[in-house]
Amino acid sequence: MGQKRTHQRRHLLVYVLLLIGLFLGPALFPASARESLPTDGPRCSEKRPAYKLTPKQLAISLSAQARIQSRVGDRIIRQESRDLDTLYAKAAEADVEVRRITRSIAEQTGGTAVFPPGGRLKGRQRADEKILVELGGDASGLMDIARSSIGYATVDKVYQALQFILYNGYDIVRMKDRALDPLATGFWNIHLNIRMSNRHIVELQLQLMEILRYSLGEGHKLYEQVRGIEADAVREGRSLTPEEMARIDELNQEQRRFYEAAFQRGQAGIRGIAD
Repeated sequence: MGQKRTHQRRHLLVYVLLLIGLFLGPALFPASARESLPTDGPRCSEKRPAYKLTPKQLAISLSAQARIQSRVGDRIIRQESRDLDTLYAKAAEADVEVRRITRSIAEQTGGTAVFPPGGRLKGRQRADEKILVELGGDASGLMDIARSSIGYATVDKVYQALQFILYNGYDIVRMKDRALDPLATGFWNIHLNIRMSNRHIVELQLQLMEILRYSLGEGHKLYEQVRGIEADAVREGRSLTPEEMARIDELNQEQRRFYEAAFQRGQAGIRGIAD
C-alpha cells in the first residue's frame, strides 16, 4: 500500500510539473529535464507560441507525458549501441514489427498508415548528417532509422489515437507534443519513440494527414534547404552568418504559414485542401 501511495504521489508531481512548464515556460527546467538531445548545430529561429488545444486534448497530452515520465524516470533515452552498422542491422529487424504495429493502430483508430517513400530505412548520408548536426556526434541518439506515421483528418482524432496507444501496452520511452513545444517551422505532430521487441527504438508520428502530405512534399524541400545551410556551418566549424540566419527564418516562415493554417483547419474539423 505504501509503495502504491508513493507511486501515486510521484505521478501527481510529474503532472503538476508538466502543468507548470506549460504555463510558465521551459526556462524553469534544465535541459536534462526537458530531455533535450545534445547538439552542436547552429540554430537561429525563435520558438513559436504553443498551439491552442481543447481542455480534453491538453489533458490527454499531459497525462500521456506523465505516464511515460513515471515509467522512464530521469534516464536519458538512447539506443543500446553507438555503432551505426549495428543500429542499422537492429533497425532492419525492428522495421518489420513497427510496420505491423502501425497498420494495426491505424486500422483501430481510423487513421492511415504512411511509411517512408520507397519503404526504406533512413538513408546513411542523412543519418550521418543528423548525427553531426543534431546529435553532437552520438549515434545512440538516432531513433528514426526505422520510422512510420499515421495520418488523421482532425486534431481530435490524433489525440484519441494517442490515448489508444497509451493504454494498449506499447513500450513508449519518449514523447514530444509539438502543440506544446512548437518548432520554429510551426510543424506539428505527436512524436513517439517506441522500443520494439529486439530493444531497438523506432519513431512513430501521429499527425494530420494534410500536414503529413505537405511535409513529405513542399515542406520537405524547404526543410532540406534549412538543414543544408546548418550542416555547412557545422562542417566548417563556424556560426551561421547573418545572411544564412535571414534565409533560414524566411524558409521557416513559409512553412509556418502552412502548418499553422492546417492545424486550425484540423482543430475545426475541416478537411484540408490536400484531401
